[in-house]
Amino acid sequence: MKGERLRTFIIVTIVSALVWLFAESRTLRVETITVPVQISLGGRTLVFRITDDSDWNSIAEIELAGPVGKIGDIRAAALDGITLELGDELPNDPGVRTVDLRDAIRRDALFRDSGVSIRRVVPETLGLQVDRLETLRLPVEVDLAGVETAGAVRVTPPEVELQLPASFAEGHDYHAVAKVDTSRLSTLTPGRRAELSQIPIELAGLPEDIWGIRLVNPRVTVSLTLRARTESMKLPELPVFIEMSPSDLALWIVEIPPEDRVLSGVTLTGPGALIDRVRRGEIRPRAVVPVTSEDLANGVERFKVLIEGLPPGVAVSIDKPEIRVHAATRPAETSG
Repeated sequence: MKGERLRTFIIVTIVSALVWLFAESRTLRVETITVPVQISLGGRTLVFRITDDSDWNSIAEIELAGPVGKIGDIRAAALDGITLELGDELPNDPGVRTVDLRDAIRRDALFRDSGVSIRRVVPETLGLQVDRLETLRLPVEVDLAGVETAGAVRVTPPEVELQLPASFAEGHDYHAVAKVDTSRLSTLTPGRRAELSQIPIELAGLPEDIWGIRLVNPRVTVSLTLRARTESMKLPELPVFIEMSPSDLALWIVEIPPEDRVLSGVTLTGPGALIDRVRRGEIRPRAVVPVTSEDLANGVERFKVLIEGLPPGVAVSIDKPEIRVHAATRPAETSG
């Protein structure tokens, strides 16, 4: 008898709990969820941008009203975010417009037949500009920073594709320029054919308000031969600098005699383009005398002058390649 009462009690408890759970799941609730939102082209040949007046960070605060159970299902499914596609949830005809985000999100599959209503979305609107995507083929021009070449300069590929909004496709003079850095040119041997890969393309002639552009192949290979033009120039007088370690400076007093403090008779010989850069002041050589601890300890008095700051390929000739240096140990400091 007691066993039957216990079974009856358990069955009644379970049925009551199920009834409560079912009723609770059908109870209406208002809840706000945070959902990541992505905007997609949906495979269409379009380009879009969010206009400057939109306060958009790809996050929407969505206020839902509906049964507790269904809101819970949506909350779980929305953790990975939703995607609004042009032509489906969003308009895809060219132009600038203000999109009602509540209407757009209502059309998303997660909410469309969910049985839950969307009461409010923050932000409420989204400024959207849509245009057709067009492609222009531009010949690649090469900027060698004034370096002279022998023979043809070849670019691979010779053209690049520029994708841009249709509203900017006409009425502009676009140029694709492969600008070769002078540091890479300085490593080449004049008279020998060379290939420089991964040269970046720069676009010229772009309107200030252009948006949504993309180069399909943003880098090219340039093949060229530098003209074997060798020039020489005599440098003006250079002040001579001593290079020492801080520890040696603390122990030694080192001086250059007045007659050796300025170096003259320095001649540079090398590719004409590099010598021209020295003349223009783009390359600034320095006269340096390295002095080591060993030199000081051995009482060395004459040191060879080095010319620093020159790129490879430039040779140096000095009429007087050595100077004198006087060194003496610093007196020990005495405390008062």
